[in-house]
Amino acid sequence: MASSTTNLDLIAQSQSSKEVTANALFDAGSPATLFGRRASLCSGLNWFYYGGVMMVDGVLTSISNNAAALALTASTTNYIEATRAGVVSRNTVGFTPGRIPLYTAVTGSATVTSYTDQRAWVAPTYLPGRTSVAVTTADVTLAAAEARCRYLTITGVLTGNRSVIVPDSWEGIVYCSNSGAFATTVKTVAGSGVVVAQGKRALLLADGTNVVRVTPDT
Repeated sequence: MASSTTNLDLIAQSQSSKEVTANALFDAGSPATLFGRRASLCSGLNWFYYGGVMMVDGVLTSISNNAAALALTASTTNYIEATRAGVVSRNTVGFTPGRIPLYTAVTGSATVTSYTDQRAWVAPTYLPGRTSVAVTTADVTLAAAEARCRYLTITGVLTGNRSVIVPDSWEGIVYCSNSGAFATTVKTVAGSGVVVAQGKRALLLADGTNVVRVTPDT
């Protein structure tokens, strides 16, 4: 209920078949449960989640409830995430740039001791994320949080030609605030990239293989 006046069908204490109304409400709100923890099946180090529908490259795609448990690693923090195609996995290092954060789950030797919901589906377009990375003596790979930001500022005095490594699926406005008589290239880990001139901005896109230029430097 978002306000004191609701559009939802509320459950009255005196009504019969309360479960019918409750299930209808759950069904209406089910898009918000995509990748949510399915508590009825979770046990030990086995993690289950709800499916749903998500947009994958412009196509409404059905994601099934996971039939086989996602096995978590014992005695550590597990980072549960999904690819842009809706494939769920976990690792013990951190959220992967270019993937969707779902949960962090802290485990003991045989059970999950705590978990934190990291799903955040709403990112206002009028409040673009901003971040900056310092690039000087070595190439820099964007961290997951940095890769999710729309506006990237690259700073630092270059000691050689350097690269900023972005995920294979990425888009952002890059401002090159570097100095030094060298070039800064924005590229994917295995593909080609784009040099953004110092003091200039450009809209760039990683097309799954390479970083390509959408706009000229301005």
